[in-house]
Amino acid sequence: MAIRIQQLVGTPVKGLYSRPEPAAGCSLCYAGVKAVIFVTGLCDDSCFYCPVGRDRLGHDVFYVNEEKVEGVEELVVEVQRIGAQGASITGGDPLIALDRVVEVVKALKDAMGPSFHIHLYTSGRYATIEALRALDRAGLDEIRFHPTVDGFEDRIRLAVVHTGMDVGVEIPIAPRIVEWAKKVILAAWRSGAKFVNLNEMEFVEPNARGLLSRGYRESRDRPFTVEGSYEAALEVLEWARMNTGIPVHFCPASFKDSIQTRNRLRRAASLDRAWYERQTGEGTLEWVEAMCEDALLYAPPGYCVEGCSSRLVESYPTRDRKPRIGEEACD
Repeated sequence: MAIRIQQLVGTPVKGLYSRPEPAAGCSLCYAGVKAVIFVTGLCDDSCFYCPVGRDRLGHDVFYVNEEKVEGVEELVVEVQRIGAQGASITGGDPLIALDRVVEVVKALKDAMGPSFHIHLYTSGRYATIEALRALDRAGLDEIRFHPTVDGFEDRIRLAVVHTGMDVGVEIPIAPRIVEWAKKVILAAWRSGAKFVNLNEMEFVEPNARGLLSRGYRESRDRPFTVEGSYEAALEVLEWARMNTGIPVHFCPASFKDSIQTRNRLRRAASLDRAWYERQTGEGTLEWVEAMCEDALLYAPPGYCVEGCSSRLVESYPTRDRKPRIGEEACD
């Protein structure tokens, strides 16, 4: 059920708005039809709340969702396989790998068409006018700044004045950074940004030590999030509604994990399902593997191959179908 908290609109599960104007990139994320392109793990910032895993952060690696790719051509094939209708480019800081990003944007626009929406996250540290113009020429639709350095307003103005991209700001929200968030929102509005997104601060293994050392704790009511982040978001949203003219959106961590990711998996599974695979409600695939002497046979769930050792297998809809669950399929 939709709720209204002091004229805020939305739901605590899908998100709350100070004004009902989500960014274009968010609309596709809701449906789970955007591919997440992790273009590099390199980053020259050291945010204590960064949730990126150690296998990626600091490494120049390249992923589409959970699939590691070796080049842009392989990336395009994977985006087509999962039926994505848009993409978000993230990292690390993608602008450290600017040439790769430009190549990715051009390749996706060529392969998927001009309506394929692409947005990008960056700290803005390397958002020079030359870099921003290169992204704009390549076809990037939307850029989201995550302020980590002084003078981020100048980067926003450069993007607003010198490109045709939609320009926004995206920051985490939690207790103790409420006043900082208000300052960022005010600066974004005055600099011409189109929107601000607040992400509920996650509490996960990669950032747990940094959060605990600063007095943060995991919420008991909202797993894998910082305690008090939801309440902090409500305060900032209402403040923004009363004091600025810029749309501000709160994205709950639970929405990303339980809805957005699930929708993305369901879409990929439905498009890439083999004849013997059954799709589950969570977006995984199930099938029977039967080892018959030296031959491995596949069959639909519930089917037993006589005289063979069979097991029921479940996997995410990845290319390699690496099993995550296996049990005997026949008594």
